[in-house]
Amino acid sequence: MKTFKLVGLKIEEEALKEKTIKEIPLEDGLVLNREDGENSWLIEALISKDLQPFFEKLFDAQTKIRAFVTISKKSNAPAQIVAKVRTLTPLDQHLSILLDGRLLTSKPIHDPEVLLRSLMGQGLSGDSLIEAFSGNVHQRKETTRL
Repeated sequence: MKTFKLVGLKIEEEALKEKTIKEIPLEDGLVLNREDGENSWLIEALISKDLQPFFEKLFDAQTKIRAFVTISKKSNAPAQIVAKVRTLTPLDQHLSILLDGRLLTSKPIHDPEVLLRSLMGQGLSGDSLIEAFSGNVHQRKETTRL
């Protein structure tokens, strides 16, 4: 296992089919990469007790949430993790939350060579080939596995 300092946490919320990102102010936190080959991560965040109703709602629903986790330095790009709230632990001054999830990765949908051959097989060439290739080669899908 590897442990990292949690420096940023945002949670995606969906209300009336509209998604928003809620920034969670942190007192402290850790991120653990389980290194189990399944992209499993644990996030422990120490936050204000004011956020307890928000996290209780997520805990009670036991639905998967999308968390944007920044480790080590605020300038790092956040990792996207699909997680569930596993525990809520009220402390004297704060609330400790534990999220258990998997790292979301983004992989290309198409193998570039296969895509190019397919487009050429459709009779495309020149600018139309370039346009079709560019429109398809950057499409990506999200997966929780590497």
